[in-house]
Amino acid sequence: MPTSRLFLALLTLASLYGCAAPVRVGDGRLETPLLRATGLKEEDARKASEAPSLTLWDAYALAVERTERLALKAEDEEQAGAKTLQSAGKMLPHLSLQGSKNFTSDGTVPLGGSTSPSTSLSLNATQTLFTGLDEVAGISASGANADLQRHSLRQEAGRLLLDLARDFYAVLQLEESLQTKQASRELTERILTQLKNWQAMGRTRNSEVLSTQAQLSRLSAEMQEAQNQLTQVRESLAARAGIPAEQKLVSNESATSPSRTMGETESLAPSRPDVLSAKASLGVADALLLQAHGRHLPSLSAQGNYVLHKEGSSVPEWNVLLTAKLPFLEGGETLGAEQEAASKKRQAEMRLSQALREGRQEIRQAYQSLVSSLGEAEAYRTALEVSEAEYKAVSADYRNSLTTNLEVLRTLSSLQDVKDNYVRSKYQALTDQVWLGVATGELPKREASQ
Repeated sequence: MPTSRLFLALLTLASLYGCAAPVRVGDGRLETPLLRATGLKEEDARKASEAPSLTLWDAYALAVERTERLALKAEDEEQAGAKTLQSAGKMLPHLSLQGSKNFTSDGTVPLGGSTSPSTSLSLNATQTLFTGLDEVAGISASGANADLQRHSLRQEAGRLLLDLARDFYAVLQLEESLQTKQASRELTERILTQLKNWQAMGRTRNSEVLSTQAQLSRLSAEMQEAQNQLTQVRESLAARAGIPAEQKLVSNESATSPSRTMGETESLAPSRPDVLSAKASLGVADALLLQAHGRHLPSLSAQGNYVLHKEGSSVPEWNVLLTAKLPFLEGGETLGAEQEAASKKRQAEMRLSQALREGRQEIRQAYQSLVSSLGEAEAYRTALEVSEAEYKAVSADYRNSLTTNLEVLRTLSSLQDVKDNYVRSKYQALTDQVWLGVATGELPKREASQ
């Protein structure tokens, strides 16, 4: 066996020796594959489980630790490592202890009339010296597959974070919207009570009462709709993160403009996990094509036996058997395997090109969405300030009997709409910020300052 192949096999085995503990769901621990894929720390899940209110990253730590989504991908990575171990083992000697004893009806002659000893014990060693390019290609393919599964785990970690962020910020948005609507409804109810009293005294028209009642009914319907949406989103978040549906959430962060230009951000596409996975798939295809080419080459193996115990003297102390094989004609089987492997490599190249193109497209979409939502939030913030000032002015006029209840309700409804739009755009910007980080492959890995 060439020294370089032996060294490669030993190095592969050494790198896989002492694998990390298997990932278990809900055990309160974040195992090494999860820490590596998510950028979390070992104590993050424990701290999150003790927090009365959860931030997005708290919910993410609990989702990683309590749900099966990443654990399933981690098992794929574990299986890929095991296959690499198997491939490396094929290049090393195989040793076995082999014993035999013959039994016959008369106790003297072995079955079949053989004169061989009836009892023997030997040490058997088998070493594949050369089998085309199977061993080298096998290690290369299994190593590339291990890289593929590792990148796939990291990709799934990012998608889990993005799904959580969408639910998390949707919950906060709906809760704020409900609070706004509740305040508007309480004020509308007070105005309606006053109008009914005035109606009894003949101081207001029926149309004003009916208009206020319609406003109140609309608010009640909107609140019911928002409450239904909130219940559904909370259930979705609870399932993703493994937390109670009524868990209190908190967010004190604000979205910021991208620190890079569109072109600079788009240039990060090659480092996305899905693109790296596609590159690893191409590596697997390369190895399989190499293996197919190697089927034209000869193979050589050695098998040796060393007898530890024997009966009689007809069995030698040791023997070595060398076996060589040179492919000559295989009915097109090798040619077909080469064509199939070449086609799979072309597919892998196209998938890599597709992943890179779609990755750039997603980065552009996330970038544009963040810039747009930030601009929208700023515009609604300005509109909110104006609407609040208008409402205060109308309320002051109303107290001085300079305007009507309907005008107060009009400005209140306008203020509520603007506030809802501001809250929606604010949380959309936070969601888009996470989306851009996931799209570029920078999240869920976090900076040390975070």
